[in-house]
Formats: sequence, structure tokens, C-alpha cells
Amino acid sequence: MDTRKGGHRYCPSCKKIVETRVLLEGYSQLEVQGIPAKKRQVICGTDAEGSNGCGAKWFTLEMLEEKVLGKGGKRG
Repeated sequence: MDTRKGGHRYCPSCKKIVETRVLLEGYSQLEVQGIPAKKRQVICGTDAEGSNGCGAKWFTLEMLEEKVLGKGGKRG
């Protein structure tokens, strides 16, 4: 498994902010209700095997704030 540089995210298994990595094979681009988005598979740990973490895997969606909330980024 290849990984990209990670960061810190909330792990739903550990229930805290931990160091994570993005798994390349879990990356895709898609549309959610007409809004372009990036889907990424994340692993809890410092490498693709989950070392120094619990090894849990989950997916995240990244979308432009202005496309979701409108120009100015205000809700409602």
C-alpha cells in the first residue's frame, strides 16, 4: 500500500485526534449532489500498515466550502 503525507485527524475508533495517512488506492473524485468532491481513505497511524496507531480505516469527503455554504461561507 502506498501512502501520501498525512496529518492529524479525528479517529472514530480512538475517539481522539491522531496522526494519520491517506491511502492512495482509496482516493477518487466524484460529485455529491452536483458538487465536485474528493473521497480519500484514511488510516490511523504513521504508515500504510497503521504503525503507531490503531490501524482503523475510514473515508473522508473534501468539498469546497463556497460550493456547500455559498459565497462568503455563511450558513443559512
